Amino acid sequence: MYKDRLSPPLDIQLEALNCTAFGVRWRMPRRHVSTITGYKVFYTEVRSGRPASSPVTLEVPLSLESLTTGQFDGQASFDVEVGGLRVGTLYRVSVGAYGWAGEGRPSMPRDVRTASLDKCMPPSPPTQPGVKVVSDTELALSWQQGESEGSSPVLHFLVAYIRPELDTEWTSIREPIAANSMVLKGLNPDTEYQFVVRAVNTHGASPPSAINSPARTLVAEEVGSGYSRGYITGPQSYDEDGFDADDSDYDVYIEELSPFPAVTDDRKSQLRSQTGTGNVIYRRTTAAPNTTATAAPTSATTSAPAPTTTPAPTPTPTTTAEPTPATPTPRPSTPPPPITQWKGPVPRFYDLPCEDTVCPPDSFCINDYDSGGSRCHCSLGRGVTCSEGVAVQYPQFYGYSHMTFEPLKNSYQTFQITLEFKTEAEDGLLLYCGENEHARGDYASLALIRRKLHFRFNCGTGAAQIVSDSRVVLGQWHTVTVYRDGTSGWLRLDNDTPVSGRSQGQYTKITFRTPFFSVSVNGKGVDMRPWPRGHALSGADIGECSGSVCGGVTCANGGTCFAHRADGYICLCPLGFRGTHCQESFLLSLPSFNETLRSYASAPWPQSSRQYLSFMEFEVTFRPAAPDGTLLYSEDTDSRDFLSIALAAGHLEFRFDCGTGAALIRSEEPVSVGAWHELRVSRTAKNGILQVDNQRPVESMAEGAFTQIKCNTPLYIGGVPNYDITKSSAGVLRPFSGNIQKVLLNDRTIPLTAAPAEGVNLENAVHPCVDQPCANGGTCRPKWDEYECDCPLGYDGRHCQKAVTEAIEIPQFIGRSYLTYDNRDILKRVSGSRTNAFMRFKSTAPDGLLLWRGGSPTGPNSDFLSLGLQDGALVFSYNLGSGVGTVMVNGTFSDGRWHRVKAVRDGQSGKLTVDDYGAKTGKSPGKMRQLNTNGVLYVGGMKEISLHTNRQYMRGLVGCVSHFTLSTDYHLSLVEDAADGKNINTCSN
Repeated sequence: MYKDRLSPPLDIQLEALNCTAFGVRWRMPRRHVSTITGYKVFYTEVRSGRPASSPVTLEVPLSLESLTTGQFDGQASFDVEVGGLRVGTLYRVSVGAYGWAGEGRPSMPRDVRTASLDKCMPPSPPTQPGVKVVSDTELALSWQQGESEGSSPVLHFLVAYIRPELDTEWTSIREPIAANSMVLKGLNPDTEYQFVVRAVNTHGASPPSAINSPARTLVAEEVGSGYSRGYITGPQSYDEDGFDADDSDYDVYIEELSPFPAVTDDRKSQLRSQTGTGNVIYRRTTAAPNTTATAAPTSATTSAPAPTTTPAPTPTPTTTAEPTPATPTPRPSTPPPPITQWKGPVPRFYDLPCEDTVCPPDSFCINDYDSGGSRCHCSLGRGVTCSEGVAVQYPQFYGYSHMTFEPLKNSYQTFQITLEFKTEAEDGLLLYCGENEHARGDYASLALIRRKLHFRFNCGTGAAQIVSDSRVVLGQWHTVTVYRDGTSGWLRLDNDTPVSGRSQGQYTKITFRTPFFSVSVNGKGVDMRPWPRGHALSGADIGECSGSVCGGVTCANGGTCFAHRADGYICLCPLGFRGTHCQESFLLSLPSFNETLRSYASAPWPQSSRQYLSFMEFEVTFRPAAPDGTLLYSEDTDSRDFLSIALAAGHLEFRFDCGTGAALIRSEEPVSVGAWHELRVSRTAKNGILQVDNQRPVESMAEGAFTQIKCNTPLYIGGVPNYDITKSSAGVLRPFSGNIQKVLLNDRTIPLTAAPAEGVNLENAVHPCVDQPCANGGTCRPKWDEYECDCPLGYDGRHCQKAVTEAIEIPQFIGRSYLTYDNRDILKRVSGSRTNAFMRFKSTAPDGLLLWRGGSPTGPNSDFLSLGLQDGALVFSYNLGSGVGTVMVNGTFSDGRWHRVKAVRDGQSGKLTVDDYGAKTGKSPGKMRQLNTNGVLYVGGMKEISLHTNRQYMRGLVGCVSHFTLSTDYHLSLVEDAADGKNINTCSN
């Protein structure tokens, strides 16, 4: 019976392909006395070592071609993929053949486990796309990769758009985008667009990004398109194959602005949207070149009117397959067409038109109508060889280069443009913007002709031409300003007298629609860096002028050369050094920040990042010299987390992101430049508060569910080392100019002038403390433009210049004074199971610390004992490790009169007696009965009082102490027995 039955297939090999699929490979059985017409793959889940259910059967029927070839050579092999499975699940698999003689014996079962979820994760959603309006038919998009690239690198991005005023469905641009910025062209004028972006890796596409606020293209009548193609406005059109197709983006094409990491090809191509029922943003089918049977899920996302994320469907095994009768071989890929070789000395210049030219990677073709040929230009950021990455800050042009910016806005009637340039040739176009790209119709231009500047503009009825009187000097920097108001205009070269002129006719307005190149428009500088960091939307064959500026420069003492102009540099000097080449050392007392010197300071977080996950509070005292600049910044380089404080047009902005969306809190009123300000910002979970000076506090909340922030960079104060790599939503764009006198984080002072702080190009502010006015070891404490001296014990006076020669019997405290005691005989009486303290004092302030012993600083359940005034009442508090016990006597004890207070603690019980008010009692919670602390004893105040008392007290006593007795019989001589003190003088009656 068995000898006529087909044998089991041979060499069964199993491989986990991803989270939901495995591959099965086998060779045909040795004994196949009858023709084999197909195979069956049996698989079932395995739980606790046993099959969880009956096997699922996947049939692999052989085609007619397979039946007539390869049946008797014994070498035919087969490879199938089984998909739609559970993630990280063990499966038991066997394979059997069947044919005209019936079903054969299956192979011995083998086990395979699908990959765990962390091995095949798609990327996180990209950031919300930033959209910039370029013209009536163009929008520029930019986004950043999301928090995680998933289990494999991001391959490309998918972009979809909707016109909310016209559409109810989203349209996807089906061509993948390798860059993270692009310009969409051929859009409808005066139309709102919204976008979402997805990231794609080998495991699939991410959920969509957040949707941008609607961006409207400019009005064609006012701006013009510069493109003559027609727009398809009908509701339906047909593809070449006759099927219905969504051609809403038939005329939309893209130009990628910057290459995505590891992707070198530059794309510029006509695009069409995907076809299909409904609004398909993406469609993914798992497949591989060697696959013969696929059961992977097909995922599609549909929405109306906004995109949504569809959860992954429950996998359902599929039981159909197409066989491969022999060992599969990869389908041969079509090789890319060879790059056209240019002839002659000019690189990438061809006799052929662009239609017949294949450009090198990272370049694009533009027809040269003068020569009848074409030229391949290197994309912006790829230099002049198209193979180098060039960070463009100060662009260099070569006679065949150009950069484009968005068209002039609000300049139909009047504009003023200032441009600084240096030329190596007598002729060349400096700027152009007009109704079209061929200088027909309205336009404005500035050109160099035989070393004279020609400013031309045309309002539609005749051009004005204004020529400079002087000629430019080759190789030298010049500044030119052109101005137009209606038909009148003028040109000024350097400090020459302006030359004026008028255009012909009666028209007074110019329609601008083409992209524009300039440096300063209407008094506002134009950032020459590529968008989105700068304003340049695209460019061709652009180099970097400052590339060789630092070549021969040596900055001393660890300084670093930085090109801050096209032909100039500064040395970035470390903390404590200054000068052109950091050659001078000096003592930094109070830092002053300067935007032109790219100043900043950095300091480590005072405690572990775990201490700031859910709460942080900053207090900053500052005086700005400009309305914009970065005050504080830190981020987590491995996630979206960040926090920033910055000035923007005079307003304070506090931004932070817990990982699921940024919060922006902005002061209601701008602050004054040149004046001192007090800023307090705090964050609790995802809620934030900002208050500056006496303005009303402003509150807001971060998006999403995450509530913690973890930063792994230092705290940057006044600026950052590199503005190009900060989080795009942080608003950190430029350095701060001015003085920062104090930075506190959760009551801890952040050092800015000495180790562990670091910094670049910090100078001393103009302030009396810089001259060290405090003598005899006193410390200068700045207070805006004024100062106070904190004097050591034994000295007095405004500048600690007077030695205290007479013994101080009754010390006076001024709110920032204190005395400390470290004698063991004293400390043992303020610890253990019992404490008894008597004090005679007087105070003129309702708040102030009288006595403290505890850890430094106080933790949530740290042991401490304190006595002080809070809002006029006397408060005796202690914590023995299991909770705070408090005893309070209400009264008016800040009347400047002498009062007697006795505080007794016996285990957990406490008693407080003041004058003749009677005794008040209390008890601490828990079971702890002893006070265990190693700290010194403070009387009258303490160092960094708000920090060390956990904000129980914000200042020391303002008044005097005349008697202090411990354990009923241990009398302290307050000053003589003190180990240290500050700002102590004799009490005046």
